[in-house]
Amino acid sequence: MTIASGFLTHTTRSPDRAALAVGDGTGRRWSYDALRRGVLAVARSLRAEFGPDPAPGVRIAVLLGNREEFARIFLGGALAGIPVMVLDPAWSGAELGAVLRDAPPARLFCDSSGGPVGRYADPATLVDVTGPGFEAWLRLHDTPQGPSPYAQLPPVPHDRPFYVGFTSGSTGRPKGVVRSHRSWLRTFDRYTAEFGIGTADTVLLPGSLAHSHFLFGLMHALHVGAAVRLMPAFDAGRALEDVERHGVTRLYLVPTMFQALLEHARRHPGRSFPQVRSLLSVGAKWSPARRALAGELFPNADAVEFYGATELSLVSVLHGDDDGPKESVGRPVSGVELSLRSPTGEEVGAGEPGRVHVRSDMLFTRYLSAEDGGAPDEDGWFTVGDIGRVDERGYLHLVGRQKGMLISGGLNVHPEEVVAALLRLEEVEEAAVVGLPDEHWGDLVCAVVRWRQGTRLGLAEVRDRASAHVSRQKCPRRLFETDELPHTPSGKIDHGRVRSALLEGRHDMREVL
Repeated sequence: MTIASGFLTHTTRSPDRAALAVGDGTGRRWSYDALRRGVLAVARSLRAEFGPDPAPGVRIAVLLGNREEFARIFLGGALAGIPVMVLDPAWSGAELGAVLRDAPPARLFCDSSGGPVGRYADPATLVDVTGPGFEAWLRLHDTPQGPSPYAQLPPVPHDRPFYVGFTSGSTGRPKGVVRSHRSWLRTFDRYTAEFGIGTADTVLLPGSLAHSHFLFGLMHALHVGAAVRLMPAFDAGRALEDVERHGVTRLYLVPTMFQALLEHARRHPGRSFPQVRSLLSVGAKWSPARRALAGELFPNADAVEFYGATELSLVSVLHGDDDGPKESVGRPVSGVELSLRSPTGEEVGAGEPGRVHVRSDMLFTRYLSAEDGGAPDEDGWFTVGDIGRVDERGYLHLVGRQKGMLISGGLNVHPEEVVAALLRLEEVEEAAVVGLPDEHWGDLVCAVVRWRQGTRLGLAEVRDRASAHVSRQKCPRRLFETDELPHTPSGKIDHGRVRSALLEGRHDMREVL
């Protein structure tokens, strides 16, 4: 069974139902049957090129924007038993070059054969999907279908790798994360149980499919028979128009996108979208103020926050109507076990911080390169290094990452716990906490905040009020304000850029006294 199995079931049950739309252009909509035909053409061509049982080292890659061919190639690779490496168009040339040198794909599908990909990839492997090359490649490997369109597609074991996603590496080179069909099929089951997404839903994906959050949203929606709308590029006004015009019921987001939706709504007041049932967000935590505003714009939506990682899949969920602490990341979903451990590997007690180890049937298989780390241990546990604590009610609170920990005056300070305290202040819309070198403190705790419109606090008041939520010793000793914080492509605040800007003095961040 592959991650394409549910999709194929719906192509038989409801072949004419809308499956995928990209933007609003004519000819950019596909029914389940039309998409099935496109997927099978890719799968048959891959099998013809690489054989009925491709060698373990055979991988293909996509370097594409949000377009229909992405879905066809990804699902076609799954059916053919060939893992698909998803490369990010937002990478620098150095990042793309490092990945292609370390793991050259046997075939690379792109929407431009020029630029960095032309410099770093083997030209013989490139297929430009925007020109005649893609159809020519399909025709080159076209074979008679026989009595059944599936006849040339032998079964693929569910434990076979199908996807290589990439996450940030400490060396600056993206780390490849290998996933099996089984891991995503089990994650599909959890999503369906948690959120009830099904055939009656229309799902809007405004972010890049190179981000696993949006790629998973696409694959899960097709797995359950929903209609999917992709945005070629995110635009807040156009996203809200899509929600209204196309009856969107489920909206995948990262917090920066939601902030853009809120700002657009402020400039165009009086609108609300009651048909939306879920806001599915990953990345940085939502502030309480932002969560309250979500209720105004989407009055019937469950504003959901996840904790997970490319390696871990879904770990915990905090639903909007949950009466648990909003600064937490919720409770573990069904089938997920947590083990919080001290530096010596011993279990810590309730409320005590420890490294978060996770065990479930949704974990990744391994890293693409052994240099990037290990795999789940022999007992099935894995950690990405997050530090957290579990309270008496079973809610998980993230307090930081071991590698990001500051040592200020001899005290261990996790920036995330300070950010969580700052976001409890209603005046703070967004915050970053970094350490700057200091002869006395070692790491001087500094915060950069973006205020809610029309509000502002001084350093002393921020320290006084934040100390109600985190030790005063950990509160910021310097405070800066800005109109905009830098973000990574996945929507998280780019703390490295914040720190570099402060160190180099090249920024529009104004110190608050």
